[in-house]
Amino acid sequence: MLILSVVVFLNVTDYFSFRTDIEFLLWKGTLVKDIAWMAAFYMHITSSLVCLITGPLQFVPRWRNRYPKLHRKLGKAYVFTILFFAAPSGLYMGFYANGGFWAKLGFIILALLWFVTTYLAIRTAMQRDFVAHRKWMVRSYALVFSAVTLRVYMPLLTYFIGELGLPTMNPELAVVVTSWINWVPNLVVGELLLRFTPKNL
Repeated sequence: MLILSVVVFLNVTDYFSFRTDIEFLLWKGTLVKDIAWMAAFYMHITSSLVCLITGPLQFVPRWRNRYPKLHRKLGKAYVFTILFFAAPSGLYMGFYANGGFWAKLGFIILALLWFVTTYLAIRTAMQRDFVAHRKWMVRSYALVFSAVTLRVYMPLLTYFIGELGLPTMNPELAVVVTSWINWVPNLVVGELLLRFTPKNL
């Protein structure tokens, strides 16, 4: 997860040139001239990267037990970043998603679930219910990891499948499909991990 998160980090560094003719921004049309939307976009990608990079370390039991203070500090940074920056900006951007109603709904639900699972993770930690805390953190990070899976599915559906001689989706339909499959399977995998390997999380 950490390696894939670093790959995503390297992938989005071009956006910090603040050009508007790059990949995702090319799809947004006149929105790139909207100061509020652009602020939400940069808030979202910056805060999401923080969560992606710090998240995997929190799931290593040996590291967590050896450095409990660092675990708590990184956890607080993770939670604060999501609740006040990543999830709210993602929710705002969800209302402007390409692909129409169903794509917008997929991204809006993702942002809301991201907020709720992370809030429940910190609340259960404060209640010292660490079993429930770990479960909610797994669900929270499964949603954070949608930033990675989104970047896997989009080129897969619109380009690489075609290279194999199979039919590809048009970009608009691909947006609708990825607005759901970038996070629903992640949650399913998270729940399976909680069910079958709970002691390793």
